[in-house]
Amino acid sequence: MKQPRASLDPPPGYERLNRYSRIIVDEALCRGIAVELLDPTAGEMVLSLGDRRMSTLESLSELTSAVAFRRCDHKGYTREVFARAGLRVAEGTIATFDQRDEAFLATWHDIVVKPVRGEQGRGITVGVVSPQELAVALATASATCPEVLLERRCEGEDLRVVVIGAEVVAASVRRAPVVVGDGASTIATLTEELSAARLLATDGSSHVPVDDITEAVVRSAGYRLDEVLPEGTQLAVRRTANLHTGGTIHDVTDELHPDLRAVALAAAAAVGAPVLGLDMIVPSVAGPDYTLIEANERPGLANHEPQPTVARFVDLLFPETARPRP
Repeated sequence: MKQPRASLDPPPGYERLNRYSRIIVDEALCRGIAVELLDPTAGEMVLSLGDRRMSTLESLSELTSAVAFRRCDHKGYTREVFARAGLRVAEGTIATFDQRDEAFLATWHDIVVKPVRGEQGRGITVGVVSPQELAVALATASATCPEVLLERRCEGEDLRVVVIGAEVVAASVRRAPVVVGDGASTIATLTEELSAARLLATDGSSHVPVDDITEAVVRSAGYRLDEVLPEGTQLAVRRTANLHTGGTIHDVTDELHPDLRAVALAAAAAVGAPVLGLDMIVPSVAGPDYTLIEANERPGLANHEPQPTVARFVDLLFPETARPRP
């Protein structure tokens, strides 16, 4: 194995990088890999070492084919890919915006409504249980993407498994944001304080919106946003555990059941992407049961520290710089 060259200096535009791009640049520079930032705001860069050049957009690299990207980009296609591979997915259908959508709701009683394209939790409504809520959720989702997916809501933990180079590198449970009452502050104030804390903790990449969805979630629990939450009372203010809307992440890599590892590897192979974040709903990370929900072709590697996600990503791009594993 060749010895890595000395660490290089940060490239122009480094200070504009978000945490997801910055850790990739830091790892590359430590290995003597040169970095050119094409669009620091978007995380687009070119890494080079000798004659080898690799373009990336955060953790999405040119090693991911257009076909694999398409399979992740459209949530309906993702479901089909998983189903063809014999993997379990939630019952679902593409919305028709007519009585058939209400019939689907009547069959499953509690559903998730999401745009087929989109990221960071935009346009998703979890826990739709009435025709009135369905109408609002369809409008919310279609504002993000005209094509909308309906799925049966599955109960359990929201699990993200990161696969890099046919290896499960990290697994985390994501949980929805929760405020705790102090007996004096309104729920809106507590939510704003939690949002400020999440912004600080995540370098600006996570916050809790105080919007119609938050208001509906709070109302469904029997409260109002302008109501004081009793001291010690815990209240979830979103149903989705997406990190960008205030969710928290908890490492469970060492607890992950072997069958769930196998499912993640099979799903990544079916998609054909060398780097993938697999989303599942599981009763327990220590058990074999699962329902696959989505695949993310650009998982946030920084979300899974201290697991070696960024090291494995750069190993994939420049295997000659890989360090011996402990």
